[in-house]
Order: sequence, then structure tokens, then C-alpha cells
Amino acid sequence: MFHFPIWSLLLVLEFTLAEPTRHLLPRQNKIPIYSKCQISKSVALTFDDGTTPFSSQLNKILSNNNVTASFFVNGNNWQCIYDNADALKERFKKGHLIGNHGWSHAHMTSLTGAALRAEVERVENALVKILGIKPLYFRPPYGEYNQELLNLLSEKGYKGLILWSQDSGDTVSQSPPPGDIIERYKSFGEKDIILNHEKQVTVEEVTPKVIPILRNKGLSFQTVAQCLNLGQHSEWHRTVSSPGTRDNTWTCN
Repeated sequence: MFHFPIWSLLLVLEFTLAEPTRHLLPRQNKIPIYSKCQISKSVALTFDDGTTPFSSQLNKILSNNNVTASFFVNGNNWQCIYDNADALKERFKKGHLIGNHGWSHAHMTSLTGAALRAEVERVENALVKILGIKPLYFRPPYGEYNQELLNLLSEKGYKGLILWSQDSGDTVSQSPPPGDIIERYKSFGEKDIILNHEKQVTVEEVTPKVIPILRNKGLSFQTVAQCLNLGQHSEWHRTVSSPGTRDNTWTCN
């Protein structure tokens, strides 16, 4: 019969216990990924790709219908974010959630290192200048993400990566028939996070008609943070300064 020294058994035990723990550590850097609300009778309208020439009009529609929404903004997509700062200020004042959607609507999984960081941080820097805040929620363009992006967002203190449970279909073509989008909305319901974009057909012809469709189902319009029970307006972002005054640094060049 062979006898092993007690230290060798302890070494094996230590390795056996420590090895899985080592593999688990990177997972602690993952931020939560959400695609569905948690609050009963809630629904979340989300709008990507702003700001656009239709942003102020969308603000008025939501305000007139007493709807709170979530906006995931780019820095330089449809237009330069600094050129429609007033629309962003109005949204923030009205209690909407302002999230990060990347500077140029790039495929985030095709970027690494400094290029990936720049896509995130240029939007943050713009929102600090315009609103005095840094966002805490991120929606990746095309819904594409990988571990490097998750690690970066975690490092920067983001509280969640926001996807969606329903797609309005407003980008299936350049000019989708509004009736098709409205018809899709009829199947949307409780706890859905709905993907929309700040384009003309969505703002002018769809949003005013689908709000009553959802409201007649007894649903409450909430931001993604509200419908996920993640705190009040002051907890949806990190305040870092007072809003700035436009100067020659407010440029997308």
C-alpha cells in the first residue's frame, strides 16, 4: 500500500479547488445583458441612432402622449450630436433615459483596443459636454457584442447592455410601409423592450398610432431602467459636471 505525504494531498486539493475559480474570474467582468422588462404591465419604447432631424418632433409626440422612453444615441451617424444638443437637453429634462449607442454605429465586434474604446468614449465625452453626465447603459449597434466590449463596459461602470425582445421592423428597408410596422406592434405586449429608430416614418406615421395600441392593453410606458427595476432617473447616469456651453470643441470632425 502506498502512502502519500499529507502536503501532496493538500497541494492536489488546492489545485482542484483553485482551478475552476480562476476560470470563473473573467466572468465577473460581464455586465448584465437585458432584453426583456421585469415589471408587470410595463413596456419600454426604445429609439436608436439619434439624434436625427426628427428628434425634436419625436420629443413633442412623446410629451403630448405622456410617454417616457429610452434613447440610445450615436455621436456622428445621421447628424453630428452637437448640432442637435437642444433635443438631447429636452429629453433629459423630461426624464427620458439617455444611453450610449457608439459614436459612428460601427460593428463593435470588428473593433479592438483603442478603436473600440473610442467608439464608447466619444459619445460619453459628448454627453458630458451637452448634459454633464456619462451614460450607464449601452446598446451595441446591430445587437453585436463580444467579451472585449463587455469587459470595457464593466471597467467603465456601465450597469447594463440593453438588447430588445421585439423589433418594430422600421429598418427592414429604407422606407418600410408604416402599416406593416403598426401591424407588428399589435402583437407586442407586456414586458417587451421594443426596438425603434429615429427615422421619419417611425416618428411621423408610426409612433403616434402605436402608443394607443399599447396603452389600450393596459401597459405602462417606462424607460428600460424603470421596467427593469434599476432605480430612479438620477441613477440612470453618472453626473460628472454641469452642462457645458458650446465652443470650438463641440465638433464631430
